[in-house]
Order: sequence, then C-alpha cells, then structure tokens
Amino acid sequence: MKLRHSWPSTTARWLSVTLLAFLLANVGAARAGAAELAPVARLHVGLVPEELGKGTTIEFGFTITGAGGGVPPPLTRIELRYPDHIGIVTSGLGIASCTQVVLEEEGVIGCPSRSLMGYGEATGEAVLDGELLEESGQTAIFMAPLANERINLEFYVNGETPLEDQLIFPGVLTTASPPYGGDLVITVPLLPALREGPDIALARLHSTIGPLGVTYYERVHREFVPYRPSGIILPPSCPLGGFPFAVSFAFANGTNTTSHDYVRCPDAHAGYKRHERAPRRQRGRGSTRFTQRRWR
Repeated sequence: MKLRHSWPSTTARWLSVTLLAFLLANVGAARAGAAELAPVARLHVGLVPEELGKGTTIEFGFTITGAGGGVPPPLTRIELRYPDHIGIVTSGLGIASCTQVVLEEEGVIGCPSRSLMGYGEATGEAVLDGELLEESGQTAIFMAPLANERINLEFYVNGETPLEDQLIFPGVLTTASPPYGGDLVITVPLLPALREGPDIALARLHSTIGPLGVTYYERVHREFVPYRPSGIILPPSCPLGGFPFAVSFAFANGTNTTSHDYVRCPDAHAGYKRHERAPRRQRGRGSTRFTQRRWR
C-alpha cells in the first residue's frame, strides 16, 4: 500500500510564502528603524600635560546628535571608562567632600575648595513649538562623601542662557573590564525646558577632572594658603596603542550608543610634552567663577 502525500494547494502555498515574506520584511524594517533612531556620539579626550609617571588633568568632551542630525533624545545615564593604572585615588584631588544638600542650599560657594574635582560647560537642546531652544551652563564636579566603600561624586550644572536653573545629580566610580581600569557612572535626571514642555537633551559637554585651573586652600596657622593638587598620576609606561577611553550613553527612548577615543603615547625620544592650556571655556573670557571662589 502506497502512502499519498497531502501537498498543500498552490493557493495555500502562495499565501504561506506571502505571509512569511511580510513578517520578514516587518522584522527587518523594525530593526532598521531602531538603528536609525540611535543617536550618534563622538568622544574627545586629552591629558594635560601628558608626562608618564606624573600628575595630569583628564580633559574630555563629547557631542551627541540625533538621527539625521537632529536633536538627540534626553540622556538618562553616562558611563565614562578610563584606562587602567590611572591614579585618581592618589591624585590629591577631592580630599574634602561636599553634599547635595549643601549644593542645593548654598551653591558651589558652600563647598570646600578641596572638594572640587573639575569643571566645564554644557549645552542642552530641545525643540519647542518647532524652534530649536539651546540651554548653556557651567558645570562643576565635587567629591561627595564615601558610601558603601565607593567614591561618589556630585555634578552641578548652573544653567545660564536662556533659563536660569540648577541641576545636581550623582556619580560613582566603579571598576571596569580591561583595557579599562575604572568606570565613572553618572545618573542624569530629566529636565523639562519649560513647564509641560519637552525634556532638554544634552548635546555638548566639555569638562576636566584634575588640577588644571583648580586652586585649593589649606589653613596654615591663621592664614589660608593656596596650592595646586598634584593631579591624576599617569603610569610610568604607556599601553600599546595609547591610553584608551570610552563613553556609553543610555537615552530616555531606550536607545544606547558608545564612542571611543585614544590618547596617543608621548614620544619619549623627542621629548614630547603637551603644553598645558586652560579649558576652552576660559579662552578669551577670563577665569571661570568656579575657580575664583576661595572655598575653605
């Protein structure tokens, strides 16, 4: 006895193939759409000065643009990874601490001078009634009290134009997988441009972590004597390919993006040394108010 194969009709087969093609096309379109929605970020890092075995300042900045070059979605998390054997703990920075409560009630003037870790500027963007709104402000990074044996930081943003607003949010230093030695994790709260308006998206940031432009004060007898901390100690040797840095962003719409940068090794034979310079925000504009306060 022979078994008869029950083949589907031509119409049924055509419907099956059409349905499969439709599902595959929609999956591909969904994946393409998700990729198109991912913002584009670019990280730039420098070490000022760059001398192996000595103190330095990490000068970093990044730009973020949305799909097609538009305004990016608001940020919710930043992770800045830095090289192994970078001596942030032994830098002489942040030997005092400041709290969120002090920053809220007194501003930066209420923080001890020796809690300042760095400073910079930031620009946020939002589209309001079809027009691009840009919000610029100064930033400062302060050492916060230790918690759970972790180094904590407080980030202070002082909005200037066109909105006058202050924003304070936390950061923490954690370990990272090689080739990185640490990870600065920053939780970014949402900030509306106006009441019931869209949230502001961080588009550009330039900041420092280190002694460049920073003055500390210590009491000697009855006087406050200014001095400069030694800085973040670089290792005695440079890793192959340079010092690696990376930054990862998480956005409110669920997308993520990452950017990498390397600081090339100094040319020891040529006596290479980067000239120390003030952060870009100071050029031609005088000293920043953050470094002129004589915090005790």
